[in-house]
Formats: sequence, C-alpha cells, structure tokens
Amino acid sequence: MNTLLPPQLQDLGNTLPLPDQATVRFLARHELLSAWCQRRLLEELAAAPLPLQADPEAEGDDDEALLLGYARRCGLDNLDALQTWREARGLSLEELEALASFDTRVARASQWIWSQEVPGLFLKRRGQLDEVVLTLVRVRDPDLATELFFQLQDGECSFHEVVERHADEADRLRRGVVGPLPVNRLNPLLMKVVRRYKPGELIPPLDIGGVVHLIRVESLKPAQLDDRLRAQLLEECRSRWQRDQLKKLRERLMQLSPSLEDQP
Repeated sequence: MNTLLPPQLQDLGNTLPLPDQATVRFLARHELLSAWCQRRLLEELAAAPLPLQADPEAEGDDDEALLLGYARRCGLDNLDALQTWREARGLSLEELEALASFDTRVARASQWIWSQEVPGLFLKRRGQLDEVVLTLVRVRDPDLATELFFQLQDGECSFHEVVERHADEADRLRRGVVGPLPVNRLNPLLMKVVRRYKPGELIPPLDIGGVVHLIRVESLKPAQLDDRLRAQLLEECRSRWQRDQLKKLRERLMQLSPSLEDQP
C-alpha cells in the first residue's frame, strides 16, 4: 500500500457518504451516476490535507489567473462575464474558487501521493513505452501483399507509391505514417515483431485480423522519463486508485438500489 496515501483515501469507496436512494435512481436514470462517483472521489482527493513540504507552490497560486483560466474553459472572455455566470447559477464566490482550483488541487495531491511510484513503474514498463514510427499499408489480398513486399525490397517501387496505389483512404490521408506512439499501443503481435527490426527495415507481410500489413520501421526511440511521460505515469497511478475505490463505491450503491445491476 502507498504509505503516502492519506488514511481517509485508502478505503474511500467504503466510507464516502452516499446520496439517498431517490437521488441514486435519478442519477442512474439520467446516466449521471458514474460521473457523480468519479467527481466525488476526485473531490476528496483534492481536499486531502498535504504536508507543508508537499505544497510549496500553494501560497503562490494566483487566484485571479485560476479564475480567468476557468472562465476561458467555460467559453467566457473575462472575469466580469464569469461573475455574471456565477450569479446565474447561484454559486458563492468560495464555490467558484473551488471549481477554478479543482484541477490544480487534484494534480498537486496526485504529485505528492504517487510521484514516488513513478520511477519504479517506468523501469518496470520501460520497454513498452519506447516510441515507434511506422509506415504501413493494409492489403486484403495476400498474394498482392507478397508481390508488393518483394517490389519494395528490390527497390522497384517506393513505399510512398504503394501507399498511393493500394492504401485505403485513412492510410493515404496520413501517407501511411503511424506514430510516434508507445509500442504498447500497437497490436500485441505487431508490438513483438517491431522490436526485431531496425529503422529502415521492411517487415515481411504480417497478417493481423485477416488483413495483411506491409510495414517499415521508421524509428524506434527509447523511452525517457521526461515531464510528459512522468505526468502520464502519475495519471495511471491515480486512475488505478480511482478504479479500485469506484468498484467499492458501486458495490455499496447496488446494495442501496439493486436495480443498478442492470445499468451499464
């Protein structure tokens, strides 16, 4: 168990106060119950008290900048428009400020609680996070695919020409290029095959789901734990906690209203 996870969040799905049965049914009927559960879990995360050393930037938060950013996310031009928006919805200034700072507070709490797990997760999954760029064409005729492969191999045609003549519309629009994307987002078979070939090499015709793929590896970039990947892994850690708590919360809701078992 994560030792930095505050006690009140460790079993939140079993302790979070539930709405009454009528409200639960109303939310379910309007397909809002899942959104309500997700939001309530994140609200508790955002409200979790953090040690002072975990919150060094809190005092430097610019409330006006947060409000202006929230206004723009709502499609509003300025703070005056946001004030009118707030009054029309009957929100207090404190409630509006809580909405405006919500994402920041969730991110800060997530950083404190799960950042120590990120390096280990990166090392464990490093090979799956390498970024690959491919050029590919999908061909439904295996004989044609084999013929095109040998033509490409012998230099009788270019991959660009094969894309233009034989690719479907989606592949032609992106000129046959796929990526950059993590290798773990590829088809599992393709993920295994890609690592056997160097950039610039052709992969022999590969049947995936009844469609033959002609593929050339353009680049394979080893994963680095930069800010972007760190944020991605941090979000995965938070999402894992959220899924676990959501499962517990849903079990309680089904006890309160058994008809929820029929809900998606």
